[in-house]
Amino acid sequence: MRILIVDDDSKVVGLLSEAARAKGYDDIDVAESGEEAFSRVVMDTYDVITLDIQMPGASGLEVLAPVRNLCPHAVIAIVSGYIPDDFATSELAGCADVVIEKPIAIEAFYELLNCARQIKDAMRVLSDLGDTPTFSR
Repeated sequence: MRILIVDDDSKVVGLLSEAARAKGYDDIDVAESGEEAFSRVVMDTYDVITLDIQMPGASGLEVLAPVRNLCPHAVIAIVSGYIPDDFATSELAGCADVVIEKPIAIEAFYELLNCARQIKDAMRVLSDLGDTPTFSR
C-alpha cells in the first residue's frame, strides 16, 4: 500500500511514518508543502494520503481537490490541529474521507490504515470479477 504523508512538522511525519512501518507498510513518501504533495501525486498514485492544513506555501485545503482528482481511489485524511469552522459545510469537505485532529491518537491512524487496506483489497476483488468467465444461458 502506497502512503503519502503531507506535513511540515517533522515530528508528525516521523510519528506517522514509524507507525505505518510498525504495521508493515514501508512504501511511504513525504511532502512538506501542498506544492510538493501535488507534485508527488502527479508522478505517482497513492492508497492513503494525509494532508495537514497549515503549511508554508499552498495549504492542504488548497491542494485537496486537485489531489482528489489525481488520486480518486485514495483514502484522503485531513490530519491537522487547525480545522476551519466552516470546513464541514464547504465544498472541499467532500474531497476528504476523514478528518483527524491533532494531536493525533495513533490508534486513529492505525484504523485509517486498516480501513484503507480493506478498501484496496475490496477494489482488487472487484477488478478481478472482470477476469471471471461469464456463464451463458
